Amino acid sequence: MVLLFHYLSLLNIFDAIITYFGLENSFIQEMNPLMSKIYEADPALFLITKMGFSLCLYLFILFKKVPTTSLTKGLTVFASSFYTLIFFLHCYWLVVLI
Repeated sequence: MVLLFHYLSLLNIFDAIITYFGLENSFIQEMNPLMSKIYEADPALFLITKMGFSLCLYLFILFKKVPTTSLTKGLTVFASSFYTLIFFLHCYWLVVLI
């Protein structure tokens, strides 16, 4: 579980940077309505919010409080799989568009 939390956190950081680049250059659109509103309000706030999510995951690791229930494991595996797909989709779009 700790490894998955590391993975999700790092993936989120990389995705934040790639998404920010794509949004700033009008290559992509943010499809998450909440993150879209945050980006529209302030692009720096978008990055801070995304980094804050990663920080939260690292705090679980740092304080050795990573949940180990079967529900948490399932959600973490699902989130990792889904987020990996989204990350590669963003990367693909940017490679094709640049």
